Amino acid sequence: LIAFDILHFMNKIEVLEQSVTNLYAEKQPERANWADWLGENPVFLVADIARDLAKQFGANEELSRAGALLHDIADVKMSRFDDRHKDTSFQMARDLMRQAGFSDDEIRVTVDDAIRHHSCHGGHAPASIEGKILATADAQAHLLSDFYIHSVWAMGAEGESLVKTKAFVLR
Repeated sequence: LIAFDILHFMNKIEVLEQSVTNLYAEKQPERANWADWLGENPVFLVADIARDLAKQFGANEELSRAGALLHDIADVKMSRFDDRHKDTSFQMARDLMRQAGFSDDEIRVTVDDAIRHHSCHGGHAPASIEGKILATADAQAHLLSDFYIHSVWAMGAEGESLVKTKAFVLR
């Protein structure tokens, strides 16, 4: 009952931020060995950059921040190199947004455009301004943090080859 009372007074983004924080704190055994660092560093850095860009460019601040918080959410439970990571991230993002009170339309923009295309792989770029903001915020956070140092360390700790590690860093 107390948890419900507290959540009742929080806005959607506050609920989402708390959910993300709680998921990283669970320290699930199959997660990436750098998940603690991810949860404490780039996740919230990407979210802060996305919020600031949304303000600057007149985008929806809640959706921009939500996409940033959730874009790789499966990191809380599995390695990024698990074949299920992408689809698990999409499903977890949908579920967490729904639980926080976001509408189906908000979830569709955030998950099916912003999160799905934030890396701009294979010539697929986000169409929405919130998606473009997420792609920009994520790229900036990779460059403003020790993301690449930690990713190379994590891949080495997981026994990945130098060839695979280099391909990940250069993509």
